[in-house]
Amino acid sequence: MNDSNNSLNPWLLPVTLGASGVVGFLAGKLFGQRRISADQILKMIRDDFKREGEVTGSWINQRRIPYQRFAVKTEAYEGGVTRLEDDQPVDYQFIADAKTGSLLSLKRVERSLNNPKFQE
Repeated sequence: MNDSNNSLNPWLLPVTLGASGVVGFLAGKLFGQRRISADQILKMIRDDFKREGEVTGSWINQRRIPYQRFAVKTEAYEGGVTRLEDDQPVDYQFIADAKTGSLLSLKRVERSLNNPKFQE
């Protein structure tokens, strides 16, 4: 009786693992570096703000900026949202991660006559 039909090729496991490693590496390089567009990020943030009140305006800088917090470095977008709170417009500035869309920074901005960026 021939035992060659019942045994696996000794090269099958190493070749399979090597090939899957190469495919995984290439897939990571191909799909892992994608960024969300500035417009998509702004839409996500506007939708979040709309859950708590009427959004009357928003903006986002289309150019990515380098952002570092402690040892973590990434690229990010700057933007802002104006929403009504107690029938008064309130301005917020944000920094969002360009890869995930996650908010890295959010702060409320006091309105003044000297801040033309938020004038309607």
